[in-house]
Amino acid sequence: MKCKLGIVFGLSMIFLTGCVTTETGAQLSQNHSSNSLEQVIADKGCDASFQCKVIAVGERLTCGGPSRYLVYSSRNVNEDDVERAAKAVTLAEQADNKDKIASEICEPVLPIQALCISNTCKSIVLK
Repeated sequence: MKCKLGIVFGLSMIFLTGCVTTETGAQLSQNHSSNSLEQVIADKGCDASFQCKVIAVGERLTCGGPSRYLVYSSRNVNEDDVERAAKAVTLAEQADNKDKIASEICEPVLPIQALCISNTCKSIVLK
């Protein structure tokens, strides 16, 4: 009896999972790339502000330029890995944007500066 319930439950989960997914391949790729980048830059520990870096990521559809800026610590990561992961996110957003129509409104994305505050790289919005 337990075996039959397990099989029925397992099959129902497979069917339900297949029905719920609505993301396109580009969106899945973008989410995976974004998660990878976040994992690469997760440790933002620093000793001085020169270790805190900013990288432009993504692509805005309407007016071009990056969709966001992210802060990371060069003390804890290989900068080539950060650049590779950021490029993957940007390429995924570019692919996703190909199927979209640009809106008339260009939302500003303000550049940021990174500083080491309390041994953590933090972003400061420039105005």
